Amino acid sequence: MMMKPKQLATLLLLQASALSNALVEPNAEKIGTVAEREFVDPAVSAVSSPVSIAMASLPALMGVANMDVPQVDNPFGPSGTSINDGLGLGSASQSGKKISVDARSGIPAFVDLVKPIMPGDGVGNSLTWSVGALHLHDDDPHGPPQTHKEIQDIALVAVENWFHENDGYLGIDSRSQLFQQGRTRMAVHGSTGEMVQLSAQRTFKGLAVKGSRATATIKKGNLINIGLEQWGEIDEDFDVEPSITADEAIEAVADHAGREVIEGKLDCKSELVILSMVKGLQDATTTTTTSTKIPKVKNDFFSKLRGQLPARVGSDAEDEAEDDDEATGSENNKEYSTAVDEYYDYMLVWKVCPVFVGQQQEMMEAYVNAHTSQVYSFVDTVDYFNNARGSVYPTSNDGEGADGSLQADWPMPYMYVGSQTTTTGGNYEGSGSMTATYRGPYVDMVDNCGTDSLTQSGGINWGGSGGTDCTTPGFGGAGNTHSSRSGFYELNKIMEIARSRLPNNSWLQGRLRSNMNINNSCNAYW
Repeated sequence: MMMKPKQLATLLLLQASALSNALVEPNAEKIGTVAEREFVDPAVSAVSSPVSIAMASLPALMGVANMDVPQVDNPFGPSGTSINDGLGLGSASQSGKKISVDARSGIPAFVDLVKPIMPGDGVGNSLTWSVGALHLHDDDPHGPPQTHKEIQDIALVAVENWFHENDGYLGIDSRSQLFQQGRTRMAVHGSTGEMVQLSAQRTFKGLAVKGSRATATIKKGNLINIGLEQWGEIDEDFDVEPSITADEAIEAVADHAGREVIEGKLDCKSELVILSMVKGLQDATTTTTTSTKIPKVKNDFFSKLRGQLPARVGSDAEDEAEDDDEATGSENNKEYSTAVDEYYDYMLVWKVCPVFVGQQQEMMEAYVNAHTSQVYSFVDTVDYFNNARGSVYPTSNDGEGADGSLQADWPMPYMYVGSQTTTTGGNYEGSGSMTATYRGPYVDMVDNCGTDSLTQSGGINWGGSGGTDCTTPGFGGAGNTHSSRSGFYELNKIMEIARSRLPNNSWLQGRLRSNMNINNSCNAYW
């Protein structure tokens, strides 16, 4: 049977995908589990490392020492407008310091501003609830909110209106890509809503754009900052109709994992999403990359700027870039040159969470190209927190009440466990065998009974025992005494309280050495 060109192309893509997946090295710590072949494509993982440039740095990067960037025609929107005037950023000399541009897209990544958008006590805020009150609807003047829910509703409308009014300055389309029903999360802080934080998922043609969102913070009624994460331009003709089904995507994941799936059993609902990636990443290691690979952006000014940035080391334009550096004397160029050939690309993918035969506590999540079946990501989404703990005397060992009795499995706060440091609750991330001692960033126990060290898997348990002085549970070293366990816990907790009261005290940020079981009239001190 003769294959049609389209069938042959699809077969070659699937074979290439299978070959690429076969090259994934097993995770040494998870061999034998369903997660042993977890991985994330470098083009996907690179997205989480943003590259932004302060507008104040643009003149130096372009080698134009006297260029006042904010005075040019608005680089993010309509000609003839000034971005500092449009966004209310104050004087032109200061506005460049308040905007950071995403070097991969030319879209503002962060904007710091002071814009009253709802009544409050913020600087320059003269809005009131009775005069010029905010309206949730044109015929519904709103008095002071009484609940957090009302504050959320009002703040959402205010932020939404601000974005709609400033789309032209930001170079985005918030009306179609933000504030879709059920796609916005908010948090209100303080009984009167002194601060409100908002996170809005970006969507395109009804699909979530993974990793791309808008954020906003309101403080005392003033909008004080907004952010646009991983925001590049998506072509209007971007195809959101998949070429494969969710079941076919699961088959691709099973092939990648080399394991059999349990039919009909999923850990999440399969859904189509748009995956953010960094394009040009593979070219970065070749000698053919040039600074001409610039993404299509609405920001013409920044597009031209990117064409003038020096190419990365190893590119055809390297010599020319070095000459430019000598001419301008700019040291900033090196910091941002890596962004020249990197820009956002977007892929339609299936998000699937199959359950495999033999799967235990893992919850596997995968992103699969909805046209080619290529697996971009296959990870265990379970956060594995282990705990360091031991038995301590809270106050004394007189046996009177809970304070004077040995308490089992109390957390060991701020303790070094391998390369990790435990939290105030004794938790740490990591798997496999790890070693701990009674030492951390704030406390170091020195016990005259001997040294302490404990190596365990699945958590650290220093245990406890009867007896006094140099008595130990029989493991953890000769220094695993009641004094060291109790002293480590108590000192860390006392110092934590002190740091909360005196956050700028340098002595409290240092490490305190505590001596235990000294054979003298004073048997311990720090």
